Amino acid sequence: MSVRILSFLALITLFVSCNDDDARVFEKDADTRAAEAVAALKEKLMAPPDGWLLKYRPESGSGSYYVLLKFNDNNTVNIKTDLGVDEGEYFDQTITYRIDNSLGLELIFENYSFFSYLFEQDQASFGAEFEFNYVNETGDGDLVFNSKSDVSSPTVIALQQAVPQHADLLGVAVSENISKMTEGLAALTTVLKLSYTQKDVALYLNLDDFRRTITINYISSKSSSQNGQKLNFSSPYILEGNSIILDEPLTGSFMGNSISIESIRLDQLTSSVAEICADTLNIYNYTGSLSSNDQIVLETSIFDPEGSSFNQSFEVFRCPLRNIFDEEGFSAIQQIEEDIEGALELQMYFIDTQNGPLEALGFSIQNANASITFALRDFTYILDQNRIQFDFAPDYTLYGDTTATVNPAAMNKYLDIFSEGGNTYIYRYSDTIYEFYNPCNGWSFFFFAS
Repeated sequence: MSVRILSFLALITLFVSCNDDDARVFEKDADTRAAEAVAALKEKLMAPPDGWLLKYRPESGSGSYYVLLKFNDNNTVNIKTDLGVDEGEYFDQTITYRIDNSLGLELIFENYSFFSYLFEQDQASFGAEFEFNYVNETGDGDLVFNSKSDVSSPTVIALQQAVPQHADLLGVAVSENISKMTEGLAALTTVLKLSYTQKDVALYLNLDDFRRTITINYISSKSSSQNGQKLNFSSPYILEGNSIILDEPLTGSFMGNSISIESIRLDQLTSSVAEICADTLNIYNYTGSLSSNDQIVLETSIFDPEGSSFNQSFEVFRCPLRNIFDEEGFSAIQQIEEDIEGALELQMYFIDTQNGPLEALGFSIQNANASITFALRDFTYILDQNRIQFDFAPDYTLYGDTTATVNPAAMNKYLDIFSEGGNTYIYRYSDTIYEFYNPCNGWSFFFFAS
């Protein structure tokens, strides 16, 4: 038989074979093919004996989390993280998941979880996700997904096969202890002081627990917080075991001391006592070291350099009633509305008028005839760093509708809480929001500045 005929027969055989394969594929309906794709992805998710490791950065500019995921055949997944909110609910959680196949394969965490909590932050604008599109499997065996709801710039995540040692990456103890450091001082805006053991240097910082960012606003000598300078340093971070690892290092010098911080290792938490108001409060100290091998102490601080300059840029401060929180951390709006009929908000003024300076604190009140009365008590004050002490005039002055009848005793109840013991501390919560916190009673008042 000629070579040409043999080649022709081989081509016919190949063509028939390919058509047979295509026929077998398309003998399966769309639902069957979708079910097989779902089952195949589920098998991949369940395959690693130690589950998967995820380094999760919800959005650009935020820090990252280590997350361990173990998928099970009964459509449950065990999620382990070091997010220390809600009394450690997200340290170890088992929820249900499902895999859908619509326009493509989707992995959906069905119950409320670590992913759901992050998704809700900043009024669901934080950038976290609990529904992911499956993209592909890499040559290294990683499973790649992207966030389903981030249409313009989807977050890409990669699940890496975990090994037992990856459990040590979770900074659960550090997360728990940092949360414990805020228990003594119940202010919602927590300032931490990082002091060098062998250098006369102290840094004042904030840790954003869910964004995983560190902000350092001020550096001073340990002996005098007034002998310092402002900083404008911020960096995302990740917890890794007992260390806070910064994405961007802080380097520089202060008063002849070189500063270099790439990571903060936290080793031992101890408690001490601070005398504030008539009682003593438990204050925690965390000893450790920096990447530069400098020994440090991290402790809760009542000093906030950003709060001490609150009235240098702003003249009017408005506190809606919903922004007043009692010692349990609950809004006191209902209680205040019952005590002060028609109360709208608490207001504080530091302004110059034609009749001289107006420095006053009180309530705006809507009257039965829909008019507004501003019932204000004049004050003088002493500002010591971010601690403010008030000396109030005995009576209220009315502005707006001055014919209205007000209840001074009811209003004094809350001004007394606000200023109790001469221990009102001011913390800058954001660019135009300040927390006025009184440790004598645990109440917080959040004012919008303008």
